[in-house]
Amino acid sequence: MPPTGNPWQRSLQAAESAGRLLDELGLDATRQVDVFSMCEDLGLWLTFMPLDGLLGAFVPEGSGGVLITDRRPITVQRYTAAHELGHWRLEHGHGLALDGEEHVFGTTPHERERLAQIFAANLLMPPPLVLSLLARIGVGDDAPVGPRDAYFVAREAGVSYEAAVRQLANLQVITAADATLLLPPNVRPLMVKSELAGGRRPVYGYADVWPVDEAWNDQVLSLRTDDEVVLSLPENRSSGYRWMFDNEVTEVVSSPEPPPFADQPSSTTETDTARRFVARARTARRGRAPSAAIDRVRHLPADEAASSVPERTLPGGAAVVGDSYLAGRHGTPQRPRDTRRARLAVATGDNDAVSAPVQSDQPGAGVLEPRSGPEELIAATGRRLLGVRFLEAGPKTLHLQHRSRYSDAPAVEEYVLHALVEPRREGFSIDQLVEDREEPWVGPVRDRKLHAPAAIIDDRDSD
Repeated sequence: MPPTGNPWQRSLQAAESAGRLLDELGLDATRQVDVFSMCEDLGLWLTFMPLDGLLGAFVPEGSGGVLITDRRPITVQRYTAAHELGHWRLEHGHGLALDGEEHVFGTTPHERERLAQIFAANLLMPPPLVLSLLARIGVGDDAPVGPRDAYFVAREAGVSYEAAVRQLANLQVITAADATLLLPPNVRPLMVKSELAGGRRPVYGYADVWPVDEAWNDQVLSLRTDDEVVLSLPENRSSGYRWMFDNEVTEVVSSPEPPPFADQPSSTTETDTARRFVARARTARRGRAPSAAIDRVRHLPADEAASSVPERTLPGGAAVVGDSYLAGRHGTPQRPRDTRRARLAVATGDNDAVSAPVQSDQPGAGVLEPRSGPEELIAATGRRLLGVRFLEAGPKTLHLQHRSRYSDAPAVEEYVLHALVEPRREGFSIDQLVEDREEPWVGPVRDRKLHAPAAIIDDRDSD
């Protein structure tokens, strides 16, 4: 029976209908919902194809079917499929539904679309799932929900950031005012993803970013193609040991230790020459960059100028897209220092000038640098941040070894991360075309679809 009563009662019935459907199918409401398999289990045919101006449609032909665009990210595809299931469930499979952006995500005057939106939100983000996710990250009454927390809910539920924020407000986890502060233009999901990636923008804005550390050793992640994993592993660069992938280990060759540092200049002539050079640098016009360097940057190709870390392909369908290092330091407050003055002071041996207060008119004022003195950790263990993008679907394994770059000695530590990478959905479902899923021809066809070239995706959902 379609929802009845006043608008508030009909909205409540739409939400409850989504929960009852999960119960009828025996699905765990605390885990991510596989809405595509749900369509198939309900006997609905499911097709992914280009749709002009539409995100999806429900077609009441035969037992009913769902059409989904193949030109949008999987989070949009999942939410659209849930929306079409709402039409099927609430309208008992009667009536054609052609849904564009405004019907699935927008504020619509049509009640049938509004009820399908409520159904989709509660199907993909039922209260038990949302509350269990918040409990995992320690967010509750005493800890407000921030942008990273909202993105965590969105990523784990397999929905867009905006959909997660709105559902948090619907469940009264946050207020309507809080939701406004968490939504664009105040917060954009790409900003949150870049923060999780150590300040680096993901290759594709629609992809998810998964930060993991040493606690994830030998664990399994469920990802999608183009998603990026950011590995944060402890590393002490002064030791000469690095985290290396297996293909990098094969390139390691033994080499002699580097010679000791040469003695510092001791003659009066050498010291005077250094001081004259520094004096000329102090009197040079500030803010002027070497023209040759500017010219070189100006003539760089656009893609080379935009990326400082070239993509390195790994065996098995993955690629390293980010590689940075965070030096280890005490968790002490920091103060702004004039970095230019500090460099000149080090060159001249003027130790008093190193800790001199910042002048507001000095270049570099406001740059945060650690205090000099015992607060600094010299040769401390920092963090290596490795960004890995998964290019192909299927089971993947990342294997790293912590070893010397200059010796073929065995690794002192190893790190393994397993990933199950889901392909992007396109075309029809093979399993809908056969009565016996174990027929010999089904496996090869399914495998070809798994490794077929992916369609070009509209990146509008990155922000």
